[in-house]
Amino acid sequence: MPNQQEGARLLQIASEARNRGDALLHLQFDVSQLTGESSSWGSADNRMLRDDHVGWFLSEVEKLGWRLEHTGYVFVESGATTSARIFGTGEGVVNHGGVEAFFTFRSA
Repeated sequence: MPNQQEGARLLQIASEARNRGDALLHLQFDVSQLTGESSSWGSADNRMLRDDHVGWFLSEVEKLGWRLEHTGYVFVESGATTSARIFGTGEGVVNHGGVEAFFTFRSA
């Protein structure tokens, strides 16, 4: 779910589109983040931070008179950190990025 400020902005967009009589609404925001730390052993220590409240947010959009029509997801890499492994067997890689979700709603 987007943070409180972004969530309020997206709900405002949904409300304005509904009031204009738009037939479709397209929203997108991050639903999870891939983070991690490199270790002294040179290994990758990736962690996925998930948002379990996306369904609640989508329900709030539907309360405004929209019905979820289509959903898509894409991983957007924002960088990576590498570190040499302690025994010289290569490098460990820690990727960073987020899963961006695309939601298309149809007017109910």
